[in-house]
Amino acid sequence: MSEPVWLSYTGAITGVVGAITGIAGAIMGYIGYRRTDELKALDLRLELRRAENDLRSIVDELPTLMDHSMNSRQRVAAATGNFGSGRLKQFEAEYKTDRNVAKSLQENLTNKSADFTSFSHSMLEEKLAAIHAQYLKASGLRDKYHGAVAEDDKERDHLRAQHRAGPNAN
Repeated sequence: MSEPVWLSYTGAITGVVGAITGIAGAIMGYIGYRRTDELKALDLRLELRRAENDLRSIVDELPTLMDHSMNSRQRVAAATGNFGSGRLKQFEAEYKTDRNVAKSLQENLTNKSADFTSFSHSMLEEKLAAIHAQYLKASGLRDKYHGAVAEDDKERDHLRAQHRAGPNAN
């Protein structure tokens, strides 16, 4: 029995359609891959910008906060009669060290208008990790000096309560 002629034409047509579909799929896959790569880079750049802005906001407030904390600690020490105490001297030494760290963080901040479009994924990830490490250091300093001010506020409240109670109450 012989094959119908249309069967060979159908096979040839479906083969051509399959080849075209395969080539089109490969092209679309490549385009999708490139697009995903661009979006990943954009996500990393956005995350880097956000992390830098968070770091910048903390680093910019550190000098004022640290000075306020030092003044607060000195005033409380003077009010309690502990102005020359070892505790205050230790705080002053830590303050000097922390001021140098804060200054270093300030100097290491990237320019606000820095352009990261030419960075590769690995460079962006590396920069993001470095910013995160600086952020942890800066937020640790911020928390330390906020805690010191809160501690001084409690001591002031205690002194006020003693003052209101009179000279005989302790």
